[in-house]
Amino acid sequence: DMAHFADEYYDGTALMDIRVVSTLGLTDADLEALRGLDDVEAAMGAYETAVMATIDGEQYAVRVHSLPESAAASVQVDAMNVESDDSSYLNRLVLTEGRWPEQPGECIISADRVMATPTAVGDEVKIDYGASDVDEVLKTRRYTIVGYATTPYYVSSTQMGSTSLGSGVVEQFMYVPEDDFAESYPYTEAFVTVSGARDEMAGSFDYQARVDAVLKEIAGLAPERERERLAQLRADAQAELNRERERYEAERADAEAQLDDARASLDAAAAAIRNSEAELAQGQ
Repeated sequence: DMAHFADEYYDGTALMDIRVVSTLGLTDADLEALRGLDDVEAAMGAYETAVMATIDGEQYAVRVHSLPESAAASVQVDAMNVESDDSSYLNRLVLTEGRWPEQPGECIISADRVMATPTAVGDEVKIDYGASDVDEVLKTRRYTIVGYATTPYYVSSTQMGSTSLGSGVVEQFMYVPEDDFAESYPYTEAFVTVSGARDEMAGSFDYQARVDAVLKEIAGLAPERERERLAQLRADAQAELNRERERYEAERADAEAQLDDARASLDAAAAAIRNSEAELAQGQ
């Protein structure tokens, strides 16, 4: 019964079958490459980062996730089924209290996680520091809790994964609008669903066989995608270098022009002084 219940929940909330990550981050081109595989049903890019945050006076290790825009338009049939017109909206959240974030600086957190002190809609989450430079990842450090949710990505509220921060254990999750992540920040992960996997029982040998087949296809994409990503980063770095060089040359030319103008002004002033001295001498 528990296995069937879990399988229904995973299917009803479009839980991913595969999580793809890269040390250099992922791009839209990587997502298109994943979607181009024959047995990939859907692929969704996402952002996440680990931070230490203060909530109601207590500090927690929190994993911050991007909330797809499709979440607000999804239809919650019940606690186990969420429908969406966006087939690429995976790991669908079930809103249990409050509302979805509508503007920057708003978030939703886990409805199941037991906190050291009670929290409520309207409480503030202040991000103290992160595994990466927070200001290069997120546009703001202060969030207001506007809702609570459950997600199949964290099927257990007591085991949320590990982190390099704090005690080493993730104690809470937080979803914020995608636009709250810096524009230069690449996708940190991609979630993939496999065609036909939904028809198999989660965790069964048949399910794993379908997933393993797609894993091999994704592994086959890796070398080409890695080369292209590295080439893109080099091109971006060269473009930035060229822009800085052009700016330097422009500022140098402007400085030299101002210096030439100053020399001309000095020469004119010196000539004026000589003329005045000559007129003074003649007058005397």
